[in-house]
Amino acid sequence: MEEKKTIKIGLYTAIGLFLIFILILSLIIVFTIKNNKSNNTISSLEKNNSTTKVEYSDDINVVASLDDEITTNSAWCGTFQLVWNDMVNNVVKQDVVFTPQIKMAENLNKQTFTEKELSEKDYYKIYDLNTIELKEKIEKAIKEKFNETSDVLDEVDWYEEPQDGSYIFYTMLKKIFNFENDFDELENDTFGSEYENIKYFGIDKNSDSKLYSQVDVLYYNDTNDFAVVLNTKEGEEVILARGLNGNTFALMYNDMVTKTNNYTGNKEFTENDYLKVPNIKINIKRDYNELCGKSFLFKDGTSSVIDKAIQTIQLDMDKSGGKIKSEAIIGIKNAVSAIEEPVIEHRYFYLNDEFTMFLKESDKDLPYYASNIEDITLFQD
Repeated sequence: MEEKKTIKIGLYTAIGLFLIFILILSLIIVFTIKNNKSNNTISSLEKNNSTTKVEYSDDINVVASLDDEITTNSAWCGTFQLVWNDMVNNVVKQDVVFTPQIKMAENLNKQTFTEKELSEKDYYKIYDLNTIELKEKIEKAIKEKFNETSDVLDEVDWYEEPQDGSYIFYTMLKKIFNFENDFDELENDTFGSEYENIKYFGIDKNSDSKLYSQVDVLYYNDTNDFAVVLNTKEGEEVILARGLNGNTFALMYNDMVTKTNNYTGNKEFTENDYLKVPNIKINIKRDYNELCGKSFLFKDGTSSVIDKAIQTIQLDMDKSGGKIKSEAIIGIKNAVSAIEEPVIEHRYFYLNDEFTMFLKESDKDLPYYASNIEDITLFQD
């Protein structure tokens, strides 16, 4: 009897241990499934956040080159030209020609703007075969150089291994500029005939005269035809002009240079002068879809297409100074696998209606940023 009792107890113990094992195994499986779902949700949220955390303006027209025709409320930055230059000079080895050719590509092929207009410390650019390794290299580089993350890299399809003919061309520009002394914050005022309560900074009759030295007058013909430079501690020039002629930023800039060279009036800002500049804040993104999906030839005869062409521009400027950040990326792959000064008592340099803005390094020939502003609400918070 004792032996049977012992066997019975052992059997119950074994069954109990087996049931405990099954319970533990079930809990592990349930936990794993829930954890995977949680991870998937987090990944999805992170992906959504990466695409929705940045809100871009849809109402500012971004042009690819200084030679492209502009409309009102337009902007340009040299980053996209830089990636195009690298693509043409280092990989394609000849101009990019579509059939039929498009004006944007024709203008970009002129390479009006190059990196010689920028200080090396303010930009980073690279090109190579499209791989995850390249993406990680870019992310590390812009973090180390600018303490920045990218807003465009995640929009590219990256490859684990290099694919023949699949290249990425990338550039980031970042500049911070400060005025030696803060300009005065002026009362909110109108802009043009339509916009009210606009934020302004500048110089009025009550301003400290030390601010005068921060402004260079390029020329002043009247209240609708002038240009001034706001100088910064870093050597950046904020050029503000009204009444420029031309339908491209290149023509407008040349018109400003001509007027400056012909001006014989007083080029110093004085106590009889006033300055009013609106605060600027923009965040824009441009997908150059008109360049994508069209085949073109390398110099060696290889047929290729552009599958990604993106640019972002962020600019903030107020009484203290400003900052600009811009990214551009182009991805290509083989086509077979996917291409006399008037007599006046006062001068009023009021940027209170349509005007043009350039940013340029003081020792360079061309600006690296330009915008034509008519609807000021698109350029402020």
